[in-house]
Amino acid sequence: MGDPRLEVVGTASSGEELLDHLEDWRPDVITLDIAMPGMGGLATLDQIQSRRPTPVLVLSTHTGREAPLTIEALHRGALDFINKQSYSLVDFQSLGAVLIDKILHLSRPEGLPGPDPPSVVKSAGSVGTLDTVFGGGEMSRTSGPKSRFRAILIGASTGGPVAIQQVLEDLGADLPVPVVIVQHMPKGFTGHFAERLNANLPLTVREAIDGEPLLAGTVYVAPAGLNLEIAADKDRLEIRLSERSSDTPHCPSIDLLFSSAADAIGSETVAALLTGMGRDGAQGLSRLSDLGAHTLAQDEVTSVVYGMPRAANDLQAAREVLPLGEIGPRALRLVKG
Repeated sequence: MGDPRLEVVGTASSGEELLDHLEDWRPDVITLDIAMPGMGGLATLDQIQSRRPTPVLVLSTHTGREAPLTIEALHRGALDFINKQSYSLVDFQSLGAVLIDKILHLSRPEGLPGPDPPSVVKSAGSVGTLDTVFGGGEMSRTSGPKSRFRAILIGASTGGPVAIQQVLEDLGADLPVPVVIVQHMPKGFTGHFAERLNANLPLTVREAIDGEPLLAGTVYVAPAGLNLEIAADKDRLEIRLSERSSDTPHCPSIDLLFSSAADAIGSETVAALLTGMGRDGAQGLSRLSDLGAHTLAQDEVTSVVYGMPRAANDLQAAREVLPLGEIGPRALRLVKG
């Protein structure tokens, strides 16, 4: 890849070829084309996880069957993905830079305990079709003790799909407040992400629509390419979607979601910042904490990449730092009063 920090130990044109060499190559990270010849990307991923668990970076597109297959791959153990259609052969250098950055992060998750990473990261990949695919809320009234909290907010990036699903599973079906999620994903994938969650959870999960009210027991996923903010309209909460702002590096922005909740409901918010690269969400979580909201951050050990939670902890923005398995139950206890 032209970077001294990386060593490509092998390339394979099919899943079978990759698996045949897996023990010989012993890569630190594997790049896997989801639409590859032979046994296919998902079956190859399953075999990697069972034979020699290794961080996997998926290459995909948002068209045809590849988007839902990519979301499925993330839930089966792939840690991150790149949308190949965001690049072209003319701009191959940009793709290479993104690949290198993600490979380096996945080879040594920030903050995870253990020995120092190797000075040269060994990567292997399945080429597949890579060269040919490039192209130019209203609040419900419930009986029992009334909680002061009106919404749960969740922000995540790398490693987020699996983490978000676990939190939502732990929240259960009888949820007295809405949940709003920002998961960093390219355009064309968040709708499939919401559909998969909806099919596998007792909660109603859907991609958010501008102007709709937030309903208890419903999960709203911010659409990729649009920022999601919460607005208070008398006694109900509503969703506001907008185009990318020049001062938000990510779209959707976790910081913008958290900051809008600070303006709309302030201390009546439960907000959780989960695994991910970068700093998005840390400032917004800090603002919520200052207003008396209950703020949570995922701990180092259970984070795939301890970037965003670390940034929040550096700002002392989280009231509680918890393992992933404790975040959902804690949020549920809070909103049930």
